[in-house]
Amino acid sequence: MIRKPLLAAVMLLAAGTLLAADWKTGLLSYLGRPPDHKAAWGFLAEEYGSLEGEERQAAGALLPYLAGKIGELSREEELISAYFETYRDNAPDLSFLDDHTRRDFLLFWSRWTSVYPLVYDLKLISYVTRASTGLPAAVEVGFQLLNDALYRVSLGPYILEGGHWRRGFHILTVPARGLFEREGSYEFLLDLKAGDLIVRKPIRIEIAVADVSAPAPRPQETAPPQAGMPSVSARAGEISLYVDGKLILKSRKIAPTPPPLSFPLPGPSMQGQKPYLPPPKTDPMASGVSIIDALALTYKAIKDLVARKPPKPSPPSYRFVDSLAFSYIRTTAEGLPSSARATVALSPLPGRVFRE
Repeated sequence: MIRKPLLAAVMLLAAGTLLAADWKTGLLSYLGRPPDHKAAWGFLAEEYGSLEGEERQAAGALLPYLAGKIGELSREEELISAYFETYRDNAPDLSFLDDHTRRDFLLFWSRWTSVYPLVYDLKLISYVTRASTGLPAAVEVGFQLLNDALYRVSLGPYILEGGHWRRGFHILTVPARGLFEREGSYEFLLDLKAGDLIVRKPIRIEIAVADVSAPAPRPQETAPPQAGMPSVSARAGEISLYVDGKLILKSRKIAPTPPPLSFPLPGPSMQGQKPYLPPPKTDPMASGVSIIDALALTYKAIKDLVARKPPKPSPPSYRFVDSLAFSYIRTTAEGLPSSARATVALSPLPGRVFRE
């Protein structure tokens, strides 16, 4: 009973290996001398849908190479963009190719990896020292850029920012004022231009708002103090004078509570002034320092400075997160204040070649 499933697994693995060998063997039959790139393109485009894992990655890198060989330049740009958005700039395993085809592919590969403006590792930035209360005017998105590029950020017909970015890490500030008025998604467009190639990277911001407590009651209005009445804390008393049980005189006394006394203390006096510091016994300006002692102290200071280890790098004041949450007070439809919580999430989409 145990041998049958094991035998089936071995046969399935062998079939997969045979399938991988079949498409590579079939492709090599078209890339001989002289190569038939058009037939190789048609064969690989048909086999690509059935491949998986590393085999699919290798075929995905060869498809734009063959498209360029047959003059399909637009198709080449679209396919190389799809590869970079899926596998970044990770080189595929093409050791099965002959030396001439492999060298030609490496020239094609180096040309694209040196210019394609790939944006990856997009994350929201949360600052450790920033409070999470109140709605922010903007949120920040950190990402990596593979190559130098001109950039433009837009929301609908409005261009928000533009300029030139070097390869490496960048922070994009996305304005959030007005985004919390309703739940939903807002799609910002990041256009990157390298040479004649323009890649459009959509950045989708998801906004969710939820009430976290019941509406707070309106504060009760209190009557203002009457004219002539003290507005500060006071002690009040009342005196009544009766003669034969008859009220003759009635008087009310109000004595305001005096504020607490405070005595500002001056800072320390200069050296030698009483009563804060005792006078010096010797005048430091009249005493000297030995030159040998000064040289010894200087040598020790330089030695300690050289031997001192560099300070440990301080931890970053921000971290990368998938979402941000903010607590704030909003007014309900009934006009009552209510505690609410807004959540901001980032949904990056694959970039694509853009043609104006």
